[in-house]
Amino acid sequence: MTPPLHRALQLALVAAVLLGGPLAHAQRAAWLRDRLDVEWVVGTGGWRAAMGSGDVRTPGFDALAGGGEFVLGLDIGVGLAIVGDGRVMAGRAGSSGQTYFEALGSLALQLRLGRVRLRAGPAAGQAIWRGDRATLVGAFIGGSIDLFPLGNGRLSTTILVRLDLDADLGAMTYLPDSSVALAIGIGVRY
Repeated sequence: MTPPLHRALQLALVAAVLLGGPLAHAQRAAWLRDRLDVEWVVGTGGWRAAMGSGDVRTPGFDALAGGGEFVLGLDIGVGLAIVGDGRVMAGRAGSSGQTYFEALGSLALQLRLGRVRLRAGPAAGQAIWRGDRATLVGAFIGGSIDLFPLGNGRLSTTILVRLDLDADLGAMTYLPDSSVALAIGIGVRY
């Protein structure tokens, strides 16, 4: 083997050991832990209503619901993060008291300011009430605040507030053309 080739193989072997060894794995895990943002909102209460009285099908639509929300994000630097969010709510709507169900997913940009996180982005999902189905497409703004820490690490309780504005696409009979939703919840954050 020629000396330059032998030297290159030695350097490649050293680099593989350093990059793939336990120390590198621990550093990558610490990097991810420092940038990961996870919120599990175990109890959410919310209200969704028709956007205006001009809605031809259901001008007085309103639903009270409860459920949960899960947020997973990655800090990309300087207090900014990209987060994905999923929420499920079920409850009663209208005077008939029949079950209302909605599930929403979103992708958002988040700004972290100390214990406060503000986020906004597009959202989409589905609503079902009295056999009528609609695809919810719109946007949301929201925020969460760490209330108090749980232990010595990053784990803490959090309160979340969220406002959604959605078009209810495909609604045929009972769901409105557009709706607004307000939700508040409490959970834990890492």
